[in-house]
Amino acid sequence: MDPLSATASLIAILQLSSKVVAYLTDVKNASKEHAKCAIEASNLHSLLLNLKFRLEEGSAEMPWYTTVRALAVENGPLDQFKEALELLQTKMTNGGRMHKAGEALIWKFKKEEVNGILDRMERLKSMVEIALEMDHFKLSQAIECNTRAIKDDTASVRLHVDNVEHRDLLEWVSSADFSTQQSDIIKRKQEGTGKWFLDSPEVARWQSEPKATLFCPGIPGAGKTMVSAIAVEHLLKSTTSSSVGVAYLFFNYKSQEGQDVTNLLATILKQLVQSQPSLMEPVKRLHKEHANKRTKPSTDEIFASLKSTVLGFSTVHIVVDALDECRNDDGTRRQFLAHMQTLQNKADVRLLATSRFLPDIVDKFKTAMRLEIRASDEDVRRFVAGQVHRLPNCIQRKQELQILVQDKIVESVGGMHVPSRSPVY
Repeated sequence: MDPLSATASLIAILQLSSKVVAYLTDVKNASKEHAKCAIEASNLHSLLLNLKFRLEEGSAEMPWYTTVRALAVENGPLDQFKEALELLQTKMTNGGRMHKAGEALIWKFKKEEVNGILDRMERLKSMVEIALEMDHFKLSQAIECNTRAIKDDTASVRLHVDNVEHRDLLEWVSSADFSTQQSDIIKRKQEGTGKWFLDSPEVARWQSEPKATLFCPGIPGAGKTMVSAIAVEHLLKSTTSSSVGVAYLFFNYKSQEGQDVTNLLATILKQLVQSQPSLMEPVKRLHKEHANKRTKPSTDEIFASLKSTVLGFSTVHIVVDALDECRNDDGTRRQFLAHMQTLQNKADVRLLATSRFLPDIVDKFKTAMRLEIRASDEDVRRFVAGQVHRLPNCIQRKQELQILVQDKIVESVGGMHVPSRSPVY
């Protein structure tokens, strides 16, 4: 960059900073952050004006002059300050245009944005102060440090933008979120509950056999939902490879409104790409096709994206709880199971489903492995032992009475699960 170009760059920034300082002065009822921006911008304006005079007086052959010109390189310190000024101007003046006469300028910045602007100002201020000391070696070091800081900032911003875009795409695909329900159920679990289930040969076979299906029927109140949550927790904790996917659904007859095949498939798709962002491409294509048109993908489009995503994993485990509570008046349950079967034909998808003993569901799983869900004596004893503090003091003080209570409750339960709070089964 020649001397005239460096000076011209400074002049352009000085003109812009004069305008922005004037805007900042006119803002009404602004915050402390606004005042700090106004002070820093004004201080920098004075320093840059001083630097401009030094450049005009100096000689292009001076080592100091050559180093100072590095401030004005593309995406360098001066460019960073210019971007900060333009951001301030744009957000305070409706896209850079002046407001109507008498209309107050409004401070519309979030704290994070202000901090970013102040950081840029502070970095440039430090370098300009060094430049005015006429120490070209010290200035060269400062510019090198600033260049690294800019690269780090750019990478951080890019990562933040990517994360936001990822979250927005996931929410666009499906607003359903079963993770909170999963966490709530697991919080109610007594330590050690469900060990009989995880240690069963049926579960071991389901986890090791490609395309396996495990059907887990049980009477109402047997603890099917707790077992499903335990299975999900186990899969999420034991899955160490990014090539293994886990997805799950908790059906509830009270919330069948959003239960159609498209939404159910979209929810599984969302969970899988959420765990493996590198497989986001099919969702991006769907979004590009529909977002601008304000249309929604069809069932076939969602399922095509799901198939493509599933093929990106070596194995996918899908846990479906309370299948009997899935909406079925319009054929949703039948269609959903048909799509699961198609996925299993295409890839290593291992399905685990719980349900009451409904004939049509039992018939659908007649060739699958089966493990009936019953509250084990061991689980009931664990639960009762964990509730001793609720029993009368006379029982709390005597171990033999506690054992007697456990024996009687185990005897009377007969396969029913004893919930710690309101039932979720």
